[in-house]
Amino acid sequence: MARNQAVELNLSAAQEKILQQLLKGTHSPQHYKQRAEIILLASQGNSNNKIERMLNIHGETVTKWRNRYAGAEKELALTEEENPQKLRSAIEKVLSDEQRRGRTPKFTDEQVACIIALSLQKPEELGLPFSHWTISSLRDEVINRGIVAYISTTQVHSFLKGARYKATSG
Repeated sequence: MARNQAVELNLSAAQEKILQQLLKGTHSPQHYKQRAEIILLASQGNSNNKIERMLNIHGETVTKWRNRYAGAEKELALTEEENPQKLRSAIEKVLSDEQRRGRTPKFTDEQVACIIALSLQKPEELGLPFSHWTISSLRDEVINRGIVAYISTTQVHSFLKGARYKATSG
């Protein structure tokens, strides 16, 4: 869809009321406020270019949120009809950022669990010539046992620190 061919938005009274509440709410996150304002201005027949100038934001932002809301209009109407008490959360979901994939973890949960389990064992009982683990000795043993091919001492420390926090806060 070309940027200057704006999609028409038709808001119900309930949707408009919720968007106004998000826009004016003192506890509404800033991104909800901006996106609600874009939708409200678009529903009043304003062009994307005009909204861009009015709000001093990038035109792609206006187009993105206008189109996303338009794409959810049927679902929102259905929610409003069948489950009106869930309309606000449905609108907030439309106005939320999409999940980002992020980087694939280098270590599996199983590997992390093995590292933590090994750290809880006494080195002497494993036939090692020392009585306490250091981060370096634990790292070396994790690699020697084939739990991982390579791991830094910083990463081992991070796993142990996280496990200690979870054990004491859980």
